[in-house]
Amino acid sequence: MEVGLLPALGSGIGELSRTGQASRLIEGYLRPYARAFAHVWYFSYLPEALADHTDDRELGEAVSVLGPPRPRARLLRAVEMPVRHRREFRRCAVLRAFQLTGIIPALAACAWWGIPFVTTYGFWYASLARTPASRLATRALERVGLRLAAAVIVTTEELRAHAASLAAAHRVHLIPNGVDLARFRPAGPRTRRGSILYIGRLSEEKNLSALVRATASLRQRVPSRLVMVGAGPLKDRLEAEARAAGVPVEFPGVVDHQLIPRWLEDADAFVLPSFTEGHPKALIEAMAAGVPCVVSDCAGNRALVKEAEAGLLFDPRDPAELAAALERVLTDPALASTLARRGRDLVARDYDLARLVQTEIDLLERVARDGSR
Repeated sequence: MEVGLLPALGSGIGELSRTGQASRLIEGYLRPYARAFAHVWYFSYLPEALADHTDDRELGEAVSVLGPPRPRARLLRAVEMPVRHRREFRRCAVLRAFQLTGIIPALAACAWWGIPFVTTYGFWYASLARTPASRLATRALERVGLRLAAAVIVTTEELRAHAASLAAAHRVHLIPNGVDLARFRPAGPRTRRGSILYIGRLSEEKNLSALVRATASLRQRVPSRLVMVGAGPLKDRLEAEARAAGVPVEFPGVVDHQLIPRWLEDADAFVLPSFTEGHPKALIEAMAAGVPCVVSDCAGNRALVKEAEAGLLFDPRDPAELAAALERVLTDPALASTLARRGRDLVARDYDLARLVQTEIDLLERVARDGSR
């Protein structure tokens, strides 16, 4: 049985490498997929090959990355993909789209050859649309894609409820994001230095100016410094805001996923101040590493920390509330230790990546057996 993998619209392993996430895909997904299926086809939007990202010969024999010969407009590539690679598509018993935006080729393959597909619905996609037209297009893709998918993978109960309003409830499966528990684990005793860590894109929806303002307020009472791991369009503005507010800040840029545990080891608090989140991997990894977490009260964050009281929630529109939560974590070792323990226990129980990926593979195998060709 062979499987085809479809990344988000316009993406590929090279794009994940640019954001430090390629190793997570290769080790967490491609390797177990290669063990489970006779062959894995990864249909990329980028001119690339697997050898560009790993020299593992055994994996290279089991996984083929198929990209265009030269850069293409992403919508054009999405439409032409099942035509250009029709022989490889037709060898697939099932297609796996990693995001809703990646299902355009799957819709064509399903219509032409009856190949069933499974997609992730892991975010409120319409909330990130920047124009009314793109919002309408996203909602149309949701309605069509979720209705025709053989199975839909969601990462939270709130997303399950939404997906079940568009697709048959029995085809919607809750499989949250996970973490490598061996790699992300609590470090030894910490030397507390007031280090506040953020990991993610430096962009508007992440609400990072509020984090700078909160840290500036906090520094009047508690010595603290900011570390913002990642890249994005707001880097220069955030650097200027921190300088003007007298906040020590470090911007290490994009850090390879395999090196993230080292940054978590040095953190006294992990902060995710976003206005909106799906099911944030960075938060799960911080919890697994035993870092006390302070996160905005939005759906994705709330789903992870609220029930087990594994983190402190704050109103993302209130920097003073964020500062107060950070002060509690940085000045109360007992609270910090309790949050760290609860976070690790929750992740170990519910978010083991190896187990969740195997659940996903089992689902794909069932869909392939039941689907019509």
